[in-house]
Amino acid sequence: MSYADAKTFNPEILYAYDPWNKVASNYNLHSHDFLEISIMLEGQSHYFIDEHWADVQAGQIMLFNPGVRHGEQQRPETYSHQLHLGIKNISLHGLPRNFLPTKKSQLAIGEYQYKIIDKAWQLVGEIDHQDADYQLIGKGIIIEILVYILRGLTIREENYIKPFLSKTEKKQNHLVDSVIYFLENHYTEDITLEQLARDNYVSPAYLSRIFKEATDMSPINYLIQIRLKNAHALLKNETETTVKEIASAVGYEDAYHFSKLFKKYYGVSPSQVEDK
Repeated sequence: MSYADAKTFNPEILYAYDPWNKVASNYNLHSHDFLEISIMLEGQSHYFIDEHWADVQAGQIMLFNPGVRHGEQQRPETYSHQLHLGIKNISLHGLPRNFLPTKKSQLAIGEYQYKIIDKAWQLVGEIDHQDADYQLIGKGIIIEILVYILRGLTIREENYIKPFLSKTEKKQNHLVDSVIYFLENHYTEDITLEQLARDNYVSPAYLSRIFKEATDMSPINYLIQIRLKNAHALLKNETETTVKEIASAVGYEDAYHFSKLFKKYYGVSPSQVEDK
């Protein structure tokens, strides 16, 4: 079965890093409001996973859906090298936002497990070398990892959650996906909440409520975030471009207003990014 629309499937990568743990340490039980994937590359660690403590060895993959408790202990005289991925803005057919269809966090997905480990090492290489556009390649690798997980879950029926959402929930997911897709492809244009609502045949109040439930922010704040992230990338790469030109390129005619928003979001002014 197909889980996602290739046109609108655009996960946001919150982090991707591969720490070495070589000393005894303890990480308290916690959960996230996004999806986290942890892959044991080398060594071993002691994890609280699926409501009990267990040793996790190299080659094993853990998937923590939003709200799932987990913790870790690096025991004395052991070490681990892991890859951790934080991901949000995942919308799959028939599932709540940012969820993958598994009952258990420790995955057992046959041949796909080895394919994911290969991809994990490829991603670590990109993170280490940071060649041109490594983040874009990294995102592509992470999408491949997600697809391999989905394929693998379908062959383990005892741990697989059959996707199901009500008709109302499906419509709401489709609405949010459509708005996100539009914002990501038209962020340079003049966009209002009223326009978004009108184009999707809903009221502004309804759109705001459904969108915030799914993303924790309003459609306009989501638009601002897209603009500022694109501006940040331009400021780092386009050294000869002025702040006013960057502001215009991402949809702001008022450079002062853009600079205020940018500093509020990143904690530094646009010119400070240019100087680095």
